[in-house]
Amino acid sequence: IGGGLTNNWQSPATLQQKQSEEEVVDDHGPPVVIAHAISLIKCGKKTSVTGFIDAAAVLRHSIHKNSIHYTPPRVNNNNSTTANNVSSKKKRKSRYSYQMYAIVHTSCEEHAKSLQRLGYKILVKDHPVKKEDIKGEWLRNHIEAENCCGSAEFIKLYAYHLTDHPIVVHWDMDVAILQPLDDLYDVMLYDKSHTRNIAARKRIERQHPEDVWPDTVNAFLTRDITSAKPWEKITAVQGGFLVARPDKGVFDEYIKFIKEGNYKSGRGDGSGWYGMGYGGFQGAMAYQGVVAYYYDQLAPNTAVELNVCRWNQVAADVIWRGPERYNEHHLQCRDYPRGKLANGEPDYVSNTKCEDCRKTPIEQVKTVHYTACKKPWECQIANPRVPRDKRQVYRLQNLVDTDNCSKLVREWFQLRQEFEDALEIASDGRVKPSPRYGEYYKEYFMGYCKGGRNGYIAIEPPPDDFDIKKLYGM
Repeated sequence: IGGGLTNNWQSPATLQQKQSEEEVVDDHGPPVVIAHAISLIKCGKKTSVTGFIDAAAVLRHSIHKNSIHYTPPRVNNNNSTTANNVSSKKKRKSRYSYQMYAIVHTSCEEHAKSLQRLGYKILVKDHPVKKEDIKGEWLRNHIEAENCCGSAEFIKLYAYHLTDHPIVVHWDMDVAILQPLDDLYDVMLYDKSHTRNIAARKRIERQHPEDVWPDTVNAFLTRDITSAKPWEKITAVQGGFLVARPDKGVFDEYIKFIKEGNYKSGRGDGSGWYGMGYGGFQGAMAYQGVVAYYYDQLAPNTAVELNVCRWNQVAADVIWRGPERYNEHHLQCRDYPRGKLANGEPDYVSNTKCEDCRKTPIEQVKTVHYTACKKPWECQIANPRVPRDKRQVYRLQNLVDTDNCSKLVREWFQLRQEFEDALEIASDGRVKPSPRYGEYYKEYFMGYCKGGRNGYIAIEPPPDDFDIKKLYGM
């Protein structure tokens, strides 16, 4: 299977066989190839880069496990741990193929070879918009201070250039896929009247299920609700996950308004892009802000917001616990209320019925994003932080559920173990799994952590002459 769609691929919308909603259609021809892209933007400490390279290996393995190409291995009764994680349990098999891409910033090009060995196609890119290209003075003077990477983060937008594929999913690397994404693909590729599209829409859990579905869906995304404030209408897109239709025209639209730089300082009403409230939150000047602005304002009613406890799950608190406006909004949902009072004002008081993402059972999670629960290779248990600002103690003590976070971290390490064990077999024993002698919270880190931040035991990389196709068959 190559990097793009083959010439004899037919759009699923042209397939008109009649079947029940749960019946499998016999789609003739090769499977549709979905592009999965990551971006390597900032290369700092060696330990950090090592962790992200390992993350790229685990991410690719989790995508493979949830593709058409995966065949579950036989369970070895002497070592059955790899069959106990959520991503290994029986589930619907995917019908979709995939191709991995890495968008690598020019400053990180030395690490491209490591990603290439893992089967990523490499796209080396510089900023599509540099500071000096921005006309707006305020944005031009402040963009480089934006988390995490200033204007360099806009290289993520090159995912829209992958037009050999009907769909691209852009991921942060600190992610694992636990269940297939077929329902999202089916909605985007099949006509709305097709039974596959209809069935998929019924299964997809959205953040606002009361909303009318768009006739045509061009993107799926999640919002950064764990950083939102109940009284703010505008919420950032969570930058670790975006499912979109590749389109160079869309890329050009982004670049045009970013270069214009019509951005107002502050947070809330009157701030951000074109003074429309897209300002002040984390990432507002960069990717998280521009994607929110694009799909809300330039392409409205084409993107669907997914349930944050199921998709791109960061497992963090979505309840407002202050300290700001504590008396007005304590224990309300961070997501802006949809309900209205008789006078038309938002019904904040009734805005309390949000799911507690900290405790969502892992079996219900489609993809997990390791932010609040800590990056697995940092070898840290997500215990509550003790901030200098004592007003934040209550909020931070309730930020995560430590036990559920630890179970999610174990999912990552089980995927890692599967990858290493499979790599040893595929390399005829040339690549040995890293030693698993770490005793630090072994029930979660599975022997890969000797201690805290500096105790991570990295994956033994495949040699330069190893063909990753021997492992994945593609």
